[in-house]
Amino acid sequence: MTANTNVRVLPVPAGAEPSTRERVLAAAWKIIDEKGEAGATMRAVAKLANVSRQAVYLHFADRSHLLSSLSGYVDEKVGLGGWMKDIEDMGDGRAMLRRLGETRAQRSQVLASLVRSIEADRYRDEAAAAAWKRRQELNVVWMAKTVVRKLAEEGRVHPSWDHKEAATLLVTLYSFRAWDDLTQARDWPVDRYVEVLAAAAASILAGPSSPQPSGA
Repeated sequence: MTANTNVRVLPVPAGAEPSTRERVLAAAWKIIDEKGEAGATMRAVAKLANVSRQAVYLHFADRSHLLSSLSGYVDEKVGLGGWMKDIEDMGDGRAMLRRLGETRAQRSQVLASLVRSIEADRYRDEAAAAAWKRRQELNVVWMAKTVVRKLAEEGRVHPSWDHKEAATLLVTLYSFRAWDDLTQARDWPVDRYVEVLAAAAASILAGPSSPQPSGA
């Protein structure tokens, strides 16, 4: 199954005026895409968005909150805002795993520069690290109640697995970093990436969560 990575930015409806929040997010995305995350200071973003710094802070408590909000904004702009709902509506756990890989490939193609910048920022900025941790926790909760639950209902999850722990594993497997390493650094085709991750995730969760004692 070939994943479609040719996403496009959706046009703004004719006559629609972007809100201040949208202008700020658009400006931050443009700066990061052109100059990297370090260039996206609150002052630079405000200047490009043609708003005051106070206006930026009305919508985002600090720079890390602004950066954390960008992925959802970009998802909407490239037509991927409903990807979670699409997966939730699927009726087969293995199909969900494949769709996770396809969606990761689609989103990562567009979000690469943004996510690389935020990933680096979390190692040197306490607020960014806290925002990243909160986002990861939300991802784990969603993965547990959708994909892991469906796989468990189908008898595909070994009873030794705690569902939150299984979800944490899936979030890590389907992380941007894994996609970046496999498809960009190692040149894996997207089809190969999607199928290997789905097979690996299914195989791991089907077995015990820890080595079994000899003779078990």
